[in-house]
Amino acid sequence: MSAPFQKTQNAGWYRFHIGAFEGTVVWDGWIDHGYDEFWPNGDRDELNRLIAEHQLSAPTFPMDLNVVVVNTGERLIAVDAGMGRDIKWFGEDMGEMPSNMAHAGIDPKEIDTVLMTHLHPDHVCGLIHPDGSAVFPNAELHVSEIDWQEWTDESRLSLTDHRGPWTAETIRSVKPYRDRLRLFKMGDHLFPGVSTIAGPGHSSGQTGFLFESEGDRIVFTGDVAHHAVFDPIHPEWAFHSEYDTDPALGAKSKAALFARVVKENIRFHGYHFPFPGLGRIVDAGDGTYRFVADTVSPRL
Repeated sequence: MSAPFQKTQNAGWYRFHIGAFEGTVVWDGWIDHGYDEFWPNGDRDELNRLIAEHQLSAPTFPMDLNVVVVNTGERLIAVDAGMGRDIKWFGEDMGEMPSNMAHAGIDPKEIDTVLMTHLHPDHVCGLIHPDGSAVFPNAELHVSEIDWQEWTDESRLSLTDHRGPWTAETIRSVKPYRDRLRLFKMGDHLFPGVSTIAGPGHSSGQTGFLFESEGDRIVFTGDVAHHAVFDPIHPEWAFHSEYDTDPALGAKSKAALFARVVKENIRFHGYHFPFPGLGRIVDAGDGTYRFVADTVSPRL
């Protein structure tokens, strides 16, 4: 007897703990990327070897968008906001955050704080609905001073490369939040249990957010790293010669962050790593690292 194919998947959310804090990864979708345009200083033979060894998809790979919501008991905090449904530059497979947030039992109106790792489209455009209204109408928006200067500079609107339209969409996306904007310096302590880690390079003000409760620590890293295999094994590889503000600095920031989380035993979250992006960076003992993903479990 035949039966119809279901053609559906579980809702894209995953709950976890950071000490007494409750975290939820909320999947916004994925970007389908080819390998050739990334890691411009990486050896192509080595890249192909890793694709084969780790049985990675080819010629393209899915890059997930993993928004995180953390309830500290005092604040309900979102880290980044996804791509939203309005902009299709990177494909049709994003904008799932609102529905997955609803499945996870989280009301966007209850989020009082949004922390931006940086202001690239796949992190910032999800701040607004297609009509330009705020997805998080009661939230303060926290952005590093340097990234705000880089991506809301109206003089860049006339640029003919990606920076012109990216700046325009950033300005549009943050507009409903300007009266609740809070700028910080990378390295600042923001709230009890929440501080910042500088990771410049991919953008000038790229920031990681370190959450700590009851001795448990995790850093939400945004785009300090993009791939769970290539970046830990080759932290010296820059991500992109065009989309990185400073590719060489980005690679240095990545290596420094990997070294720190290993030394201090800090859990790691990769915004673009395979959903839910949670795990640990471990030292391979030869100057390289590996990402060991958490075992996803229905137990909480």
